[in-house]
Amino acid sequence: MTPSKATTSARATALFALLYAVQGVVVAYLTNFNKGYMVAAGVDERIAARVETLALSLLMFKFVLGPVSDRWSPFGLGHRRPYIILGLMLLILGLFGLSALDPGVTLFGFGAAAVVAVGGMCLFDTTCDGMVIDVTPPNDRSRVQGLLQLSRFLATMVCTLGFGFWIEHHGPGPGRSDAVILACAAFAMVPLALAFFVRERSTGAASDRERFDWAAMKVMFTPYSLILIAYGALYGLVGVGVEFNLNRWYAALGYGNDANGVFSAIRYGGRAAGAIALPILGARMTRSRRIALGLIVLAAATILQAAVVDSVSAGATAFLFGLANGWNDALFCVLAMEAANPLMAASTFAIFMAASNVSIVGDFLFLEVVHLFGGRFAPAFAICAALVLGLVGFVRPLSRPPHRAATSDAEGAAA
Repeated sequence: MTPSKATTSARATALFALLYAVQGVVVAYLTNFNKGYMVAAGVDERIAARVETLALSLLMFKFVLGPVSDRWSPFGLGHRRPYIILGLMLLILGLFGLSALDPGVTLFGFGAAAVVAVGGMCLFDTTCDGMVIDVTPPNDRSRVQGLLQLSRFLATMVCTLGFGFWIEHHGPGPGRSDAVILACAAFAMVPLALAFFVRERSTGAASDRERFDWAAMKVMFTPYSLILIAYGALYGLVGVGVEFNLNRWYAALGYGNDANGVFSAIRYGGRAAGAIALPILGARMTRSRRIALGLIVLAAATILQAAVVDSVSAGATAFLFGLANGWNDALFCVLAMEAANPLMAASTFAIFMAASNVSIVGDFLFLEVVHLFGGRFAPAFAICAALVLGLVGFVRPLSRPPHRAATSDAEGAAA
């Protein structure tokens, strides 16, 4: 097999896809149903929100785990697999704790279990990303990232609907929806078993761990890296700001929670389609066109939200919005993979991805704009669309891979 045709092994790809799917399953439960579980147990809604925020806030700091796996191999067993296995075990332990503890009786214990679960997810997520960079040849990055994002978005979509129907039928709270939490734990056991049979194999300098050097972090301060971080933060700011407020927009149009759930699932379906479209359609495009297309479609999907008049148009714009975000997220992961330093793959990649965490403030900013215009959403959608179009200015600086200034844009499209 020639280097240009090298691909990631099927077993490794399956492990990565399952790990991303686990993230989708757990996030679907924690962000949509865990607070309701606590409230049904008698916990005040505001306190439940604080417990949920405390646990999920760990996701914002998971990049600090990168240097651990980059630097240390426990008992010589590897720099990635031991941490992936430990992270999955912690996640499963935390989920069992959530199913066994009644938050109305022991809120501290329940909150601690949530922290353990999210902490475990942060650990295996960060080290999984490092291993993806270690074993994925440059020409295979788009395919692998497309599959990973597809796996996560499909899992989130299916579980958002499935968990919702289950809880609607059996009711929320201890003794009624515990099976949902146990289902999350059971699903996590699948990649846990597979992880024991996947070997760590590096395609480059990452195999030489003796070369670990904090100087590798200098890559984060190159002009290309700073531009990439800004690009990821800004497009994510708009994407998250709009998405987190679409339920409010649908409510303002008169739709109930059931319809909101369906539209949310459609958006995740769109994200899955966008993620898998990148390696299929993007392979025929130059690098710059892939970036520009993602921004243009996101701007169009944003402004079209203001034109929603019925369920059909709401579903169509929801899918288009998800499609744009799925494409952009997968593409950003590819760009971050190639910009990360293989000597500290988990660390540098995680920092690039942390740029997207800044986008969480988009929720607050978008709502402020809505209030500024007297509760009208249309001006906020228009401003967000204009901001996204303004990001087209990032296309040229990002049109060539880092450290390869002489590479043509067409050649960069294969990266």
